[in-house]
Amino acid sequence: MEKIKLIVTVLCLQFLALSIFAQEQGEPEAESQSSSLKNFIIVENVREHEFNPHLTSYSSDAQILTGLYEGLFTYDPVNLNPCYAIAINYRISRDKKRWTFTINPDAKFSNGEKITAESVRKSWLKLLATPGAPYSSLLDVIKGAEDFRNGKGTADDVGIYANSEDSLSIHLVKPANYLPKVLCHSAFSVVHEKSDVYSGPFYLAEGSPGFYQMKKNEYYWDKDKVSLEQILFYQSDNEKDNAFYFNTGLADWITANVDTSLLYNKKAISIAAEFATSYFFFKQNDSVWSKTEFRQALLEAVPWEILRKDFYVAAQTFVYPLSGYPQLDGYSYTDMNEAKNLMQQARKKYDIPEDKKLPLVFEMPENSVSEDRLTALCDSWAQLGVDVQIKFKKSYEYYTQVGSSNSDMFIYTWIGDFADPLAFLELFRGNSTLNDSKWINSDYDRLLDEAAECSDEERYRLLAQAEKILLDDCEIIPVHHPVISNVVDKSTVGGWSENAFDIHPLKYLYKKADKSTVPNVVMK
Repeated sequence: MEKIKLIVTVLCLQFLALSIFAQEQGEPEAESQSSSLKNFIIVENVREHEFNPHLTSYSSDAQILTGLYEGLFTYDPVNLNPCYAIAINYRISRDKKRWTFTINPDAKFSNGEKITAESVRKSWLKLLATPGAPYSSLLDVIKGAEDFRNGKGTADDVGIYANSEDSLSIHLVKPANYLPKVLCHSAFSVVHEKSDVYSGPFYLAEGSPGFYQMKKNEYYWDKDKVSLEQILFYQSDNEKDNAFYFNTGLADWITANVDTSLLYNKKAISIAAEFATSYFFFKQNDSVWSKTEFRQALLEAVPWEILRKDFYVAAQTFVYPLSGYPQLDGYSYTDMNEAKNLMQQARKKYDIPEDKKLPLVFEMPENSVSEDRLTALCDSWAQLGVDVQIKFKKSYEYYTQVGSSNSDMFIYTWIGDFADPLAFLELFRGNSTLNDSKWINSDYDRLLDEAAECSDEERYRLLAQAEKILLDDCEIIPVHHPVISNVVDKSTVGGWSENAFDIHPLKYLYKKADKSTVPNVVMK
């Protein structure tokens, strides 16, 4: 019965996808070869997307937003370097504090309205004025942006100027040679005052639980290079079902979990290192764990081998290793005797009795850390008189509540949003909207500021010094660098390349050849 139900579900989904497309094209329901090449299906994990680019920091949202929105720059589909999008060129003043962008005169919203310099200005001001916008502080480099973001200034005080329809200038408080990389991110996209109007190559035609339909934006400035007429997103957490969808040709690309043992085409499995780090971090909340001395004791006692076992790439430092970035000494071994000495000294310094239990509340999403790792960590720290209390949260509520939670320690997996160490280090800048830890170090912030004015080699050196301060202060516990898993047949799908961000701009996708429909097979 379950097998029949699964096959019926697949056939219904496929019929829905094909009939929607055929009806839109005025064709018979039996989809032609040429039209099928313009219809693309993605299966992803079950979750509700946030389509406001100002509010989300989820990588799964970032992927879908590459199709709906666009800013001055976009990602190259292979190396993720900045490419021109709504901007067609820019100039930098001699003092490197004034940038002037020329806006693409052909850029339009999905309703046909022209995108102008004023459209960009309003979008960025709206981002700065949005409470809780995670990436808004990255615009603090613009004159007046930080004050406006914090309610201390007006929009007129922000150094973003529309000189004409096609010319935008920004005045910076300091040079920022990394700016084009940052502006690729969806948070800095051009948005319309109406939420159902888009600036990217596609628009959202339909959205319901478990299903999203995106159609080609015929007003898009580069529409002639967009091959697909529509992209359909189905959501499924069933690993066997997802393998079946791919085997039978329903899905062109699976980003959801898959039972790979059931896949017929093993060459379609793509596994790559991700520009990301999974780590624990402490919250500065006036507990003893806000003091460096106590954190130092804990890190000496961390059972690193158990904590990192079975992961493909262990993380001894925070920033994902980049070419040219200095290699730092990280955390690699456990010294329980030193940990006990450090804890004894810390207790003495702050007049805390040696026999007093020190509570530590570790908040995390359900199933984010295996039981054996948690047990090993709790047992190690118990030898220092620490009582670890695990507080589980549902994943959908965990990430939105970290900033306001009073727990002592948390876990994150952070995926860099642009190809630069700053994509990680910005999380601990004192005034950053991404800084959920509330950790502040003036020397750290100074190094980030100084790095913004340097060439890449010198800049990397200064950023590495900043990371060393973060590590030396024992603010984070780096665990591992995740790997990316996708299922996509690159012999039939073009415009898709492995990259460390796992971001694949949707405008570049195309189908090289039609995939077969449901064959005469039965899945066991």
